[in-house]
Amino acid sequence: MLLLADDAPLARALLAVSARARDAGAPLEIVEGWLPGRLAIGAIGDGDPLDESLDPAIDRGAFAEALTAAHVARAAAPLLATAIATRDDVVELRALGGVPQPDRPLTIFEHRALLDVVGAELGAHLRVERVRVERALVDRDDRGGLNHCVTTAAGASTVRLRSDNGVTLGARTHALVHELGHALIGHARAAGRSYQAAYGSSDYGRFLAPGTFGRICDEEALVRAIADAWLLRRRTTWARTWPGAIDAVGQDLDADDLAAFARFRLAQGLGLRATPVRVRRLG
Repeated sequence: MLLLADDAPLARALLAVSARARDAGAPLEIVEGWLPGRLAIGAIGDGDPLDESLDPAIDRGAFAEALTAAHVARAAAPLLATAIATRDDVVELRALGGVPQPDRPLTIFEHRALLDVVGAELGAHLRVERVRVERALVDRDDRGGLNHCVTTAAGASTVRLRSDNGVTLGARTHALVHELGHALIGHARAAGRSYQAAYGSSDYGRFLAPGTFGRICDEEALVRAIADAWLLRRRTTWARTWPGAIDAVGQDLDADDLAAFARFRLAQGLGLRATPVRVRRLG
């Protein structure tokens, strides 16, 4: 994803070329105010197997040529095109070619992954401008280092991920969506709407039975259901993720039902109007 100031000298050319590419079918999104005073342009495609960070649905060569035709420097055009096509990293225009910061904002693709499950209304509790993702991965041999999201009392979240979440974009995004679930709950809490259950157990299978619908789902169980629903809805193959990516209880569940269940449980836990959802099993 490319991040640039609203009034950056190249903003007009980048917006015009991106809008034309989007209108021609490229899976791009342009978001003004992604961060205060900044706009974002990024790939949002998820129709591929999600093996690579770069979205194969975006013709970077053609995009770079279009930028050059719009009087962007030929040397910079390929770098800008690649930044826009990258779904799990952020390049700031002012730092193009410079040293990356130790952490970064969310990408549009990553935010949409969360919204794909929880929806826009519940997803609005997550404040994009208050989430940072550490670029350095926790070493897989560090037993004390886990995927983790820390949210301060003021509602600022930092996410860190392990190096062994998987080698594909799909696997890494699955892990990040899990942590974004925690961030959403943390932001809601900071805004005065606390989730009404403790961190608790990771087993969301305990909360699928209708007899449990009157009880609030544990926070960890909920965010695991959110992440699993996202990956199941991508219809990717297990070989493209690490073998335990989807919890055993989720591997035979209907993906759309599980997403609806996660929305029900999230709304219920936040004290909002919620309609119970039964989750069907496949096969």
